[in-house]
Amino acid sequence: MARSILLLATLLFTIPNTASALVISFIPEAEVDSPVITLNDIAHFDEESPLSIALGSKHVAPAPKPGQKVTLRSVLLKKRLLNSFPGNENIGWTGSETVEVSRSGLIIGPDEIQLAIANYLEDRAGDIPLADYSFIPRELPLPFVIPTGDLEVEVIPADQKIIGSRRFSLVYKVDEKIVKNISIRGKIKAMAQVATLTRNVKRGDILQPDMVQMQSRDLSRLRTPCTSLREVLGKKLTRSLRTGAVLDNSSIDFPPLILKGQLVKILINYNGMHLTATGIASMNGKQDQIIRVMNSGSRKIILCRVAAPGLVEVQI
Repeated sequence: MARSILLLATLLFTIPNTASALVISFIPEAEVDSPVITLNDIAHFDEESPLSIALGSKHVAPAPKPGQKVTLRSVLLKKRLLNSFPGNENIGWTGSETVEVSRSGLIIGPDEIQLAIANYLEDRAGDIPLADYSFIPRELPLPFVIPTGDLEVEVIPADQKIIGSRRFSLVYKVDEKIVKNISIRGKIKAMAQVATLTRNVKRGDILQPDMVQMQSRDLSRLRTPCTSLREVLGKKLTRSLRTGAVLDNSSIDFPPLILKGQLVKILINYNGMHLTATGIASMNGKQDQIIRVMNSGSRKIILCRVAAPGLVEVQI
């Protein structure tokens, strides 16, 4: 019996104690989303210990570009790690001889670019003319890949007025770092209702409801179009136009609210008090225009603002 126990003890002490050794197993394929590859990304550990944690955090190679792959040889990785951690020759190494590492990425194609521009136009809706906007690129951009992370896209038009802008710059940021900067050429299409003539109208005619209608037109092809009937009805045409012509600020004019020689009421505002007087207009006057008026009582010429038909104001 004693002889058997002695033989068993001898065997236990002479057989290598591999049970306590750390075993690292390389895997054939791995995917990363950071700029560097760690041992944790490409290998499995049979235990969790201070040594395995330290080895797992070790940078073994730079990661490929987003969307690309790189092949690593496990024998070279093992040699490099042992040189960095001397005294750990008893570590067990197993697994694949090579590891193919791919880096995840976000593919940005024409649809994503168009969506970014469309979202920008929607965000700007409050400070640009009301219209249905769309951007038509001159060429479809090639897809590209950017790193994954917190994505922010900054859209910058060539013309801050938007309409007429023929280029947009897009700056892509991931985790607050610029990863891509592109420029897309094309044109903005802005469809909106504008006032157009239903028949030929001569210069000097006053626009009536049966002369004008609202039609959808591309604002990018127009300068200063009138976008409501209220803007044009009752106004005088400054030049002759044909049927279908778009009315803009240069082609129409308000008739004077006050005519030269007309008797007007003068409203004087002074320290919260409102005084009135009578006068005679020395010139024609349109809405909010400053004109000269002769006070009927003092016979003095004063400057007044046209407030309404037959009414002018003086601020003192």
